[in-house]
Amino acid sequence: MWLIILFQVVVPLALLFVIAFVPQPSRSLWVLMAIAFGMVLAFMWVSGRWDIVSMHFRTVLPILYLAALVVGWRRFQPPDQPAGKLKLAFGTLISVGLGILMSGFLWHSFSGYFVPENALDLASPLRGDRYVVLHGGASPFINGHFHVRPQNHALDILGQNAWGGRAGLLADAHELESYVIYGAPLFSPCDGRVSAAVDRFEDQNPPLTDTENLAGNHVLIECHGIEVLLAHMKKGSVRVAVGDMVTTQTQLGEVGNTGNTSEPHLHMHAERDGEPGVILDGKAVPITINGEFLVRSDIISG
Repeated sequence: MWLIILFQVVVPLALLFVIAFVPQPSRSLWVLMAIAFGMVLAFMWVSGRWDIVSMHFRTVLPILYLAALVVGWRRFQPPDQPAGKLKLAFGTLISVGLGILMSGFLWHSFSGYFVPENALDLASPLRGDRYVVLHGGASPFINGHFHVRPQNHALDILGQNAWGGRAGLLADAHELESYVIYGAPLFSPCDGRVSAAVDRFEDQNPPLTDTENLAGNHVLIECHGIEVLLAHMKKGSVRVAVGDMVTTQTQLGEVGNTGNTSEPHLHMHAERDGEPGVILDGKAVPITINGEFLVRSDIISG
């Protein structure tokens, strides 16, 4: 965790400092460097784990970049002696190469923002406080489930506290109660029938995982011919049974930390054409929440 915090705070601030204050041999080279560094920052903005650092820092990062551009442009002064051709060529090659590399990363990241065809629209299963998307979207750069069938369009959702993190910065990362979302009530995301309900696995203290019972305690709901899975629920919280009819006002249980998960969160995905009541055996179905296709770092107000 601390390595992520270090990387996503120190690296952006270092790049911003270079743009604003480090002299460059020519204005054209400064422009190329500022563009290349801006693309690095944009990729971090799109794909980074800001729930660990702070969602608030992600919000101000573009503003800091614009401020660094203004300061760097105004501070620029031509050097007393022209820079050598080799130095200019090397700096140009590095900036252009970095820009080309990052343009590919950004294209693959932002391509995941487009809503796939035939998406199933669901209601938010969460109420109350604000929540943040950890995995979501149609690209592996922003959704770790994208290449895992039938979870290709799955959502992983975390809580968010006042400082913009999914847990207290100084909280014990091994304690379940440190995580904002732990114990949050879960409601059915659609009107339908419960086709599976499991509530027998113990909650695990992070970072312990259960790689045999992947979904842990979970509820599977059949709606509109599609099964929607809500996984990693808290033991003893599941309130429904197989065959129950539910609506979007029905509380299913609470968010926990059971199954193949390293910390409390809600895993949610939809699939079709599998055996009824069986998870992870169908074809992935894209989902939207209240008409919105959610991607990494999107905020959900329940």
